[in-house]
Amino acid sequence: MAEAKTPWQKVAARFAPAPSGLAAELKRHRSRICRALRDERGLINGRDQLALLQAARRRGIALAPADMLPEADDA
Repeated sequence: MAEAKTPWQKVAARFAPAPSGLAAELKRHRSRICRALRDERGLINGRDQLALLQAARRRGIALAPADMLPEADDA
């Protein structure tokens, strides 16, 4: 069975192939994004959720608040 993706991993897959692209879009340091992607729970804080929603809107990416939550069996 494949390991379930964390919220950060799911969202990052929609934006860019590299963490540096997502970091630039969110105006965050790339090391912060890399750490978030490697975190075993990968939860997205409120400030980053807002930034992700705004960035998705700017780029025309379909992203809803529910997309940034863990899967039901991960909670």
